[in-house]
Amino acid sequence: MKERLLDSSTKARGYGSSVGTCGVQDTGEGMEHDRELQQGQFRNFGFDERRESCEAGIEKKMDRDRKESACGTDYETAISLTGYGVFHYWLMFVCGWANASDAVEILCISFLLPSAECDLELTPARKGWLSAILFVGMMIGGYIWGSLGDTLGRRIVLINAMLVNAAAGFISSFSQDYYIFLFLRFLSGVGVGGSIPVVWTYYGEFQPSSRRGAALSVLASFWMVGNITVAGLAWAIIPHEIGWTDPASFQYNSWRIFVAISALPSFLVAIALVFMPESPRFLLCQGREEETLSVLRRIYYTNTGKDRASYPVTSLQVERVSPHIVVQKQDWRSSIKECVNKAGQLFSPALYRVTLIMLVINFAIQFGYYGLWLWFPELFNKLEQYHTLHPNHTASVCEVVSVDLSAVKELNSTATNFCTNTIPDNQVFINSFIISASAAPSNLWTILHMDKLGRRFFLCFSMLLSGCSAFFIYLVNSSTMNLILSCIFGAVSTMGFNSLDCLGIELFPTSLRSTAMALTLVAARLGAILGNLVFGYLVESHCAVPILTVAGLLIGGGFMGLLLPNTTQKPLL
Repeated sequence: MKERLLDSSTKARGYGSSVGTCGVQDTGEGMEHDRELQQGQFRNFGFDERRESCEAGIEKKMDRDRKESACGTDYETAISLTGYGVFHYWLMFVCGWANASDAVEILCISFLLPSAECDLELTPARKGWLSAILFVGMMIGGYIWGSLGDTLGRRIVLINAMLVNAAAGFISSFSQDYYIFLFLRFLSGVGVGGSIPVVWTYYGEFQPSSRRGAALSVLASFWMVGNITVAGLAWAIIPHEIGWTDPASFQYNSWRIFVAISALPSFLVAIALVFMPESPRFLLCQGREEETLSVLRRIYYTNTGKDRASYPVTSLQVERVSPHIVVQKQDWRSSIKECVNKAGQLFSPALYRVTLIMLVINFAIQFGYYGLWLWFPELFNKLEQYHTLHPNHTASVCEVVSVDLSAVKELNSTATNFCTNTIPDNQVFINSFIISASAAPSNLWTILHMDKLGRRFFLCFSMLLSGCSAFFIYLVNSSTMNLILSCIFGAVSTMGFNSLDCLGIELFPTSLRSTAMALTLVAARLGAILGNLVFGYLVESHCAVPILTVAGLLIGGGFMGLLLPNTTQKPLL
């Protein structure tokens, strides 16, 4: 009976029909099997979840890798991975001397005017035109060369601009006629005007954002090197009787030799640029990725000494460009048309505000700088003449100018038929060295702190301080005070120019950068020309007008600088 109950109970549970030990084992094995099946279902369910999650993560990663592979590395990262070393220092030297050679060409005229007075029959009006014609050439050449730099490339345009500068400057040394000399100096200005905007664009596009401010400040400091170089060349050559000086035949005297040698730096820079690469930022903007990578690998190899194949970047984020830009070479008509179109783009809704502010600031700073700076040497002479005529008197600048004007006219009226070349006194060269060297502390400060304090700080600080210092001209009553004021004004203005050069590079996109630099420099040259004219026509009759105009423009430009966006340590557009 018991066995039948046990058997029926086991059958009812469905575990088997056996009894005893075998029956118990069967029953245990069945229960264990149920538990395993149940647990297995739970385990399989968790595994499926984890597998699906893992597969989704892998797919996301593969999608991200595919996108990175398709998009490539951004330019700022790519240029940073090349390192910073020998290539950048050599580039700094070459582009720095390009900037210095422009300073040499601009300032050499002020040293040769006294010595060339008889050879070229220079009247005061002719001297004024000879000083101004270079700026006219720079205004025209700056826009032409700068626009071509955005179309044809930075390096090739810079080489040609430097060669025009060197050739015109060298050939002008052989000129025996004033008008031929004037025309050749105009051509030299066309070359100088082209090299200035393009060299800044070219150099800035090789720099990583973390070092760009300091690097551009170093480039700006080479203007001081050019000032010192031209003063040294003039002092070493002009006072000496060298060359051919026979008035009845071909003349090639000391001041002409000085002009020829002044053209040499531009020629040497053009040769050095032949061995330099094109701007990788420009190439990338044109859609030429392989050429860009080739340049970046060259920079990487030069800086690190490692094999070019080990450069970690294999693809770049390429900007979309029209097919004709990449494939076809444009003729000169298309290039000119594109230059005009690019200038129009600077006044598009996205850029017109920044463009207008930069135009006004460039006009203001160069009106003030060249208006006062080129007047300081004349003020040296007027102060010396005034104290010669009135040794026991002290007078303000405006009084000195008006009194000295009548005295000079009386002295010159007795010697209209006699011409003698004037060799500048040694003190003139010494003053030039002192004034040029006074910019060194400002250059050093901007090199060390441009990336810390920012571009706007130096621009606003410099222009406000320069405008205030213009009022101190009223206190000048001796050559010593004039020299001190010249040094202060030059040093303070240097900070403004350095920061403005950085902003000109960083505020505009790559496709318009060189054109923007050229256009803003047109406004700058116009300011320089008008500054000279205003001082020349009004300083003797209405002395306060040009001084107050300079002060107002500089202070107003300083406040306008606050409206510009911050570009410190940001990637190029």
